[in-house]
Amino acid sequence: MISKLIGVFGGTFDPVHNGHTKIIQNLLELIPFDEIKVIPNGQPPHRTSVCSNNDRLEMVNLAFKGINQISVDEREIHREGPSYAIHTAREILEEYHQDNIIWIMGSDAFSEIDTWFEWEDFLNIINILVMARPGSEIDSTSMAGTLILERQTSNIDDLSYGAGKILIVDIDPINISSTQVRSNLAAGETVNELILEDVSDYIDSGKLYTKPS
Repeated sequence: MISKLIGVFGGTFDPVHNGHTKIIQNLLELIPFDEIKVIPNGQPPHRTSVCSNNDRLEMVNLAFKGINQISVDEREIHREGPSYAIHTAREILEEYHQDNIIWIMGSDAFSEIDTWFEWEDFLNIINILVMARPGSEIDSTSMAGTLILERQTSNIDDLSYGAGKILIVDIDPINISSTQVRSNLAAGETVNELILEDVSDYIDSGKLYTKPS
């Protein structure tokens, strides 16, 4: 059986916005992924979601339904307790043991990697692709900076075997955040250029982000 290259892209997606979809489309152009699994967090350990799990899942399904090579993975939405990355990584590595799994995260998230639950074990079982974003450079003197110095590779092929390696990829800058979208919605301002029409319609129909959190 020929192994596949599978990316794992997690997030709160509260709500999912054009930055998320464009980043993934950019990654598919840069990296020969056979599939990217988009995984909405159920109970994020580092933040509190505003919308319900079901609403965030539905918005993610709407946002990515038209993108080939994308699958929405619901495992964290249905998991009880906090959504720790290491639990998801272990499950996926076991389920897709014949494939090459790459965890995708932004440089802002990786800069705080040493605050993650069982982060050292997490780094040792999986390869990581870090998306470099303007304005969120990783401090070279931090733990994240040290890890990059020790583990960075510049060759995508190195992520097809073993674990514990880090590849940094420059992506097109997209200055959109879920916080910005929620703020606009709460203020009654337009979000037409920030989120997809189907997602906007879903938010309107449920009057999401206009109620007190």
